[in-house]
Amino acid sequence: MISVNAKLEGLGVDINTLEMGVVDVFRRAIAGLAKASQSEWIRLAQTRLKTSREIYINGLRQAESFTTRTDGGEPVYEITLVGTMPNNIEHGMPSFDMKNVRPGWLGGSKSKVGKDGKRYVIIPFRHSTSSDARLGYTGKAKDANLQTHLKKAVSQYGLDKMIRSASGQVKSGPVKRIPKGADVHKYLQGLTRIQKPTGTTKQRGQGMLMTWRVMSENSKPSAWIHPGIKAHNILKEVERFADQELDKIVNATLEV
Repeated sequence: MISVNAKLEGLGVDINTLEMGVVDVFRRAIAGLAKASQSEWIRLAQTRLKTSREIYINGLRQAESFTTRTDGGEPVYEITLVGTMPNNIEHGMPSFDMKNVRPGWLGGSKSKVGKDGKRYVIIPFRHSTSSDARLGYTGKAKDANLQTHLKKAVSQYGLDKMIRSASGQVKSGPVKRIPKGADVHKYLQGLTRIQKPTGTTKQRGQGMLMTWRVMSENSKPSAWIHPGIKAHNILKEVERFADQELDKIVNATLEV
């Protein structure tokens, strides 16, 4: 929240004693600062975050992310990080069991009940040979240097090439899969290339690499433990930015 009244009070200045023209200058400047602070928050997130960048920034682009209200006749601007996951990324979250926390994969709408009466869900994992940090591995996969294993497996089994029909059109759906029992990293077992043709002639297309894992009530207790999320504390930097800029506005306006 950005409040010019609070800043002026800290300087021993009563806004009610200022000329109306000066007050109007303040309010226009503060409105601009509020928008600038939201932009700075997004910029910092783009700089600081990698794989969680899009989830976090989406929490700053919701309708309720930027609101205006009045308090004692003064416009008050509030910039809010919206959503559970964006706030977990900001403030951090301790280790948790992905099977059942909030409400977890097994409590989600995509879970099913097997013949044994136990609930299960099939979870897709997308893989990419791109150097783009947003698509990179984290956690155990990163520790295992899975990117190197992925590039080798993709090249070895031809999953890096667009698969076409005899007429040259891009094939659709799952088009190639690493054979069962292949000598690849366990995280890459069943790696599949999925394609989607684009355009009316289907001469071009998009491809992605996927694997799937089954999570169930029968899974080992330690199988789906998330290591937790480190707090990034980007908001503190935004608050420092807003406070410094507000100082500049106040000093410049009072000198007018």
